[in-house]
Amino acid sequence: MKAKVYIVPLLLVLMLLMAAGNAFAQQEEVTPQLVYSHSIPLGSPTSISQDRNGHLYVLDPMRNLLRLDPLGQPLDTFSPPTRGRISNIEAWNPMKILLFYEDRQTLLLLDRFLRPISSTDLRDINYEGIARAATLSSDDSFWLFDETNLTLSKLDLRLRKVTVETPLNLILDRERFDVRQLREYQNMLYLLDFNNGIYVFDNLGNYKKSIPLKGLASIGFRGNELYFVQDGQLIFYDLYSSEKRSMALPEKTQYITALVGENQLYLFTKDKADIYLWQ
Repeated sequence: MKAKVYIVPLLLVLMLLMAAGNAFAQQEEVTPQLVYSHSIPLGSPTSISQDRNGHLYVLDPMRNLLRLDPLGQPLDTFSPPTRGRISNIEAWNPMKILLFYEDRQTLLLLDRFLRPISSTDLRDINYEGIARAATLSSDDSFWLFDETNLTLSKLDLRLRKVTVETPLNLILDRERFDVRQLREYQNMLYLLDFNNGIYVFDNLGNYKKSIPLKGLASIGFRGNELYFVQDGQLIFYDLYSSEKRSMALPEKTQYITALVGENQLYLFTKDKADIYLWQ
């Protein structure tokens, strides 16, 4: 009988400790709160980029390129001498910033002071086809998606020729594709097709796999995750485990895309950028 007197309280204590531990763990996993800071007018919710130092690159309503500090305050402005539609910005390397003009088929590189380094018209180097999206590669070449020939190409401007070409006719649906973005990250190349998802290639242009995430206007990368806005949520997708995590965005505004900073979150509508602070 004495054994029972002591065992029952011990089990109760263990159960209480486990419950307290679970409650503490739940408190530790509290979703960060967003505190609104300010907004800036915007020219495009998808022609956006972020460099490795946390600076943002966006277009104002006049299609000028703005560089913002991590707090969302303007630092520099680049006003193009001739107007055109900047469809892609790649600024991860702040020493070499790419602006791609789809309508002019032009690759423009800027230095860290937003001064032009070079400007290349693809038609002047006998590039065959029409590039829909472009990005920088780690070896200072350019990745291009050609929508007429349905190919993925690597262009070496030093040699003035394509050095890698991958046919995509067996991968993309010619009748339904809508390629929005190219981005090289961690030695892999990601091609975003709004209608079909994300296609992943290695740094030699070899097709590896697809990620069935449809209806995305733009994607970003941070750590081992890619992230995107969908259905009022900011969703993070682990590039290696395929696990997802998400957080609800403020309901009052319909956001299209996002950039994630160390202490800030930048959310984009079709005509403005809202800057929030993580709490």
